[in-house]
Amino acid sequence: MDWSKTKTIFIVTFLLLNIFLGYQLYERNKQGEISVLTDPDLQSRLEEEGIEIDIEDAEETVTGAPVTGTSATFDESYLEENLERQTISLLNPTTVFSELDGPFRLVGANLSATVDAFLQQHVILGEEYEIAQYNESENFIGLYQTYNGRKIDEYERENFHLVLHLTEDLEIESYVQTYMEISEQEGREQDLLSPLKAVERLLDGGYLSANAVIEHSELGYYSLIQPDDNFQVFAPVWRIRVDNEDFFVDALNGEIQSIS
Repeated sequence: MDWSKTKTIFIVTFLLLNIFLGYQLYERNKQGEISVLTDPDLQSRLEEEGIEIDIEDAEETVTGAPVTGTSATFDESYLEENLERQTISLLNPTTVFSELDGPFRLVGANLSATVDAFLQQHVILGEEYEIAQYNESENFIGLYQTYNGRKIDEYERENFHLVLHLTEDLEIESYVQTYMEISEQEGREQDLLSPLKAVERLLDGGYLSANAVIEHSELGYYSLIQPDDNFQVFAPVWRIRVDNEDFFVDALNGEIQSIS
């Protein structure tokens, strides 16, 4: 018997086995997203219900506070001087309408990146907006303003802060813009609920069915009050997506928001 060859076979076999077991452990942790530090009672409840958490950093704790937004007024002459290849007009002191001199083509396969390029080139403070909806049937893209990288969302009202009007060929031909000056409420910053704690609130409230899949979590700023013309208060809220349905949990007090 060739012991040298046999030894090599055993080494390779054990190496492949370790790689396989390591991959299995990685996949299990990736799918569960619940670390050994998680409250064992909650982990047990989730396992009993067959609820899968497929989100990253489920136990991440961040700080935040309510913010206030005040409608900004635009200076038409300033916009005309600083924005090229478009004709600017004001629908009212807080709303800009712009018609491009020539259409700006978007790339459907890379929509987000090409929209970002347009915002940087053609929209004042364009880097502060993020896509919220692409409506193919009505040919527009709605965007929300952001604060510290988090969308200032109007829930399902579709009261977008920036609307890009498109042609049938996926080209931007005009846009309507509003902008809010945002300030954080001093002295009210605190640790926010983690996404996992938001999921626990949904579980306690009976919002999660057996075998549900938690697909996505996103922290944003939301207002339940109908918008005032000039001033709004927004609270940090977790948007939790469960089997293609969105739930909203106040990240400060854990209350589940009812969106009509």
